[in-house]
Amino acid sequence: MRPDLVVPGENEENFVAARDTRVVTVPFSPIEKRFAKEKPQLMPGLKMLREELGDAEFDRLINRIHNINVSGERCLIVAESELHRTFILRDAIPAISKAFNVSNIRVVTQG
Repeated sequence: MRPDLVVPGENEENFVAARDTRVVTVPFSPIEKRFAKEKPQLMPGLKMLREELGDAEFDRLINRIHNINVSGERCLIVAESELHRTFILRDAIPAISKAFNVSNIRVVTQG
């Protein structure tokens, strides 16, 4: 690129980071394994959801979910991709509603 075309701007800011910072990559684990530690209050709903959907469908649709938040009658699900979101909407919404006793379910994708 020609030097006369480079204009100082937001890409040339100086960033200050804390000392000894590091980025750690954590391998993705199934939702049941994560939620047993992170959100044990949702485990009865996940167990009922496994019974409703069956093992194969549960592994295909639910274990790949990034996050589930339940508050009263509302449920927010963060899916892996747009395709995964579509499969959840098509195949699992009635079972999710019954398992977590919710009436308002929103499924979104991460990113």
